[in-house]
Amino acid sequence: MKIFKKDGKINFVDKNNVFLGYDMRKSCCENADWFISDTITKNIQDNDCNEDLEEYVFDTSFFKEVEGMGFYDHELAVDGGMVIFRIFNEESKKEKFIHIFNCQNGYYGHGFEFTINEEIVQVGCL
Repeated sequence: MKIFKKDGKINFVDKNNVFLGYDMRKSCCENADWFISDTITKNIQDNDCNEDLEEYVFDTSFFKEVEGMGFYDHELAVDGGMVIFRIFNEESKKEKFIHIFNCQNGYYGHGFEFTINEEIVQVGCL
């Protein structure tokens, strides 16, 4: 898994040409970001992933959408969402979860796209 950050966008690409892209360019009253954790969580964490993810690949059958705004407590957050993708390392049997989210006041959406060999599997806006 490689992670590329440029111009307010984050892209995750594994060795099987599976791609997750998320546009986080901020407009105003919002918090659009991402993080990787060892478990599925609603608690937003820092996105400082210092672990080597080179041997991790996407579980293309896993997609979880977090319903409601229970994951973020902010006075302006009335809309938004979070989606979660699973990555795993076959050799070490470890798994991790990529969380992408947006908490906003109802006016600012951020798009994401999940593809396998350039075929769109999931697309949405948080």
